[in-house]
Formats: sequence, C-alpha cells, structure tokens
Amino acid sequence: MEKNNGVKEVPVERGNTAPLGRKFLSVQSVASRWNVSDSTVRRLIDEGELKGIKVRRTFKILMESISDYESRSSF
Repeated sequence: MEKNNGVKEVPVERGNTAPLGRKFLSVQSVASRWNVSDSTVRRLIDEGELKGIKVRRTFKILMESISDYESRSSF
C-alpha cells in the first residue's frame, strides 16, 4: 500500500480491529489519554514516533505503537 507521512495504509475491517487482531486508537483518544492536544499527536505521527493507518482523512494509531512510545518516553 501507499505511504503517507510515514503512515502505512492497510485495509481495516469493521470496528476497532484490523485483520491481524491489531487494535487502534483515534488521534483524539490518544490526545485525551496523554492530556495533550490533537496537533501534538499528529506531530508525533508526522515525525514517525507513532505508527498507524490513515482511513480517508482520519489517522488510526496502533496500540502497540502507543505502548512503545510510552515505554521509550517514561522517566
């Protein structure tokens, strides 16, 4: 599939889970989880810190990418 801003686009089944059992969160959900703005989360996507998919104009971020980022960023 085509790459956009470091985000690989893959087909997603209905619901919140992709074919391999991968779970995704929306930009808004991640922003709420971390108490930051949506634009901060989008910047992390643009910088390649978070991975996920783009569904039309909406980013869905892989839960494993969120967990990895939290592990790398914790102090």
